[in-house]
Amino acid sequence: MLEKNKILIKLIIAILVVFALYFNLLFISKVEAKAAKSGDDMLDQMQSDIDSFKKAGQENKDINVDDITQNFVNISQILTMIGAGVMVAVTTYMGIKYLMSGPNDQAKLKTQLIGVVVAGIVIFGAFSIWKLIIQIVSTF
Repeated sequence: MLEKNKILIKLIIAILVVFALYFNLLFISKVEAKAAKSGDDMLDQMQSDIDSFKKAGQENKDINVDDITQNFVNISQILTMIGAGVMVAVTTYMGIKYLMSGPNDQAKLKTQLIGVVVAGIVIFGAFSIWKLIIQIVSTF
């Protein structure tokens, strides 16, 4: 019975991987190849790109702190969502493994669960601390 469960889980994981790859390839934008340029044309294009980059930097000398802090808050929210997704996946995996294992392995999984709980506290605690720091820094 245990062998059938392992085979079933492997089959489900394989199907999920195939679907993930299929949808990934379905939504990838196609890249069109450009005609090759000569070396001098490429150097001229690079020089003009550098000059336009310098000009754009010299024109805008003001730094908007609110935009920068908002970007950092957005990045921290994205990282927290990724961490939450990983936590759900790990917890689900450990739950399935717990259901299909014997008493000795269940005891080992319980001790590993402590690490998962600590990781969750770190992930969500880091977001709270980060948000607090952003609020404090933005008041100055």
